[in-house]
Amino acid sequence: MKSLEINLDDDIYNFLEFLERTRFIKNKEEAVQKAMIFFKKLSIHDWLPDIYRIGNNRVLIMDRGMLLDIFELLTETETYRAGQLTAMKRKVMKPEFRDINLTKQSNWLIVLKELENLGWGIFSKVGNEIKVESSAVPSTYLKGYLETMFKVELEEHRTKVEGLTVFITMEPKLDTWR
Repeated sequence: MKSLEINLDDDIYNFLEFLERTRFIKNKEEAVQKAMIFFKKLSIHDWLPDIYRIGNNRVLIMDRGMLLDIFELLTETETYRAGQLTAMKRKVMKPEFRDINLTKQSNWLIVLKELENLGWGIFSKVGNEIKVESSAVPSTYLKGYLETMFKVELEEHRTKVEGLTVFITMEPKLDTWR
């Protein structure tokens, strides 16, 4: 491992101090190292003013309300089918998914972690339940996506907690189109 000495402006240094004091980070060095990992992983060096890319992908930053306005124009069936279509394209376009049996629940965390990394929300799996918090997309879209990825039927359990959706695994799905 090599070392590097850098100068930080007061604002960034104070922010790192705050994160360290609140124990959000262990130390400043760790935070800078993790930031560089994200910098590299997200291809930030390839970002141009107002154009953010990650490899062949684009990063689009928009208000959640704007995104939901788009979905509001679709019927529930169209929203579900959009989720299915996204999943089918993702399976074909993402070579890593081709060799993984996503019908096995032990492999679901790969997909759920990717969705979390892409900012879709916070995902966890406990037993036969998938818990989704702060989803960026409507639950109908997410249901179509997950059912198609995992080839399983999911039942949405509505909760009284704002921003929390729970999907319960039902039977394996034979037909992925409704």
